[in-house]
Amino acid sequence: MTAALTAADIFRAAVLLEERGARFYGEAASRFSGEEGRLFAGLASMELNHAERFRSILKDTGPEGDIDGEKVQYLEALTGGRIFTAETEWDEGDGCEEILKKAIAVEKNAVFFYTAVKETLLAGMDAEAVDRLIREEVSHFEFLSAALLKRRRGGGGE
Repeated sequence: MTAALTAADIFRAAVLLEERGARFYGEAASRFSGEEGRLFAGLASMELNHAERFRSILKDTGPEGDIDGEKVQYLEALTGGRIFTAETEWDEGDGCEEILKKAIAVEKNAVFFYTAVKETLLAGMDAEAVDRLIREEVSHFEFLSAALLKRRRGGGGE
């Protein structure tokens, strides 16, 4: 691969990943009612808000435009199976706690992914832009960890 990644490329990938996260949490929300349903619906909404925020950041990084096919393939290879993995797929019988654990794994994977991107692939780009992505994913991880802890202490769910 000879095409260099830019901040815009990373934010394009981030928008796609956040949209996938919104679908992940939306599906979880549809499985539950009450507090659990609201929890996952709220997470889906957060993911969509983050996708919008990343679109806004993308606009600030330069012209959006189309990217060439080689770079699209590279971004797909770079992100495919690294955040949403076999570990994060749920079974039909998974309850709220199992889905929360899998959601935490998704957010952890995202933090590691963006950190690796920052450290190894983007030495020449604006590190602050990638730091914003990492902070967003860490906030998801913290939110999910608090929800799981609350649930384990008997304060969540129906």
